[in-house]
Amino acid sequence: MRFLRRAGSLVVWASLSILACVCCLRTAHGQSLDVASVKPSAPDVSPILCNGGPGTGSPRVWRCGNMPLALVIQRAFHFQEFQFSSHAPCCLGRFDFDVRLPEGAARDEFDRMLQNLLRERFKLAFHYGTKEMSGYELTLAPKGPAFRETTQPGKPPEGRWWEPPISSGQDKDGYRTFDKGVSGLASAMDHYHLVGLNTSMQELANALSEHLQRPVVNSTGLAGRYDVDLKWVRRLSDAEAAQIEELGGDLPETPAGATLFRAVQDQLGLRLVPKKAPAQIVVIDHVEKKPTEN
Repeated sequence: MRFLRRAGSLVVWASLSILACVCCLRTAHGQSLDVASVKPSAPDVSPILCNGGPGTGSPRVWRCGNMPLALVIQRAFHFQEFQFSSHAPCCLGRFDFDVRLPEGAARDEFDRMLQNLLRERFKLAFHYGTKEMSGYELTLAPKGPAFRETTQPGKPPEGRWWEPPISSGQDKDGYRTFDKGVSGLASAMDHYHLVGLNTSMQELANALSEHLQRPVVNSTGLAGRYDVDLKWVRRLSDAEAAQIEELGGDLPETPAGATLFRAVQDQLGLRLVPKKAPAQIVVIDHVEKKPTEN
């Protein structure tokens, strides 16, 4: 997953010595994760830069610089923003990670390795709670679903298939295109394209929840696995437009195309209905400010 987030206030690490270690974390299959270096980021580094890992051109090396600990926690445990904020006060420290993976490690295996790393090096402990918040209910539109059961053989995509895939280009309307057989969600200039192959309605609800940063409850009643293809555009809200004008900026042109809510109804035969619902949230019990030494 790419982590490209706006940098906040930098913590001065000049007085801290670099913490380096090599440790070995075992998965259920006996594979190991070699962590070559985990150290506080330098105070003069502002962008978050990540590359490598399963599914990329460098599957055995994962490097992230100036990475907020909260984002690593989000990535490792698949927490959504409404469950655990990427700006959580407990986890604002920034670190540089240089991770070496075993040959053939899958994305889900890598996530479990990161989970072990966080528990062992940062002593991370948390529990789940419940909080009622505004969200949406995914239901059938009056005419019913406008998609078919999957034509993709074999097992469904692993993990969070809606994470940004490697896009193969862009169509004439400005939407990202994917290679055949690839599921994912990608955007270009406020144009969004979601493809879910061999997916369930619960997985679709999870993908929409991730994008909306609100809980989405699956109430479609559809229990099969389906192929869905959804395109929509994001338009500025009145508050966002007013803020840009107040700062003296130029408003971007309004993109042509359906909004997410209209696209879900017209292209999928479903509806997103506003609804308050209890949502699972993450409560951090303990996390160290610095990783322990090996």
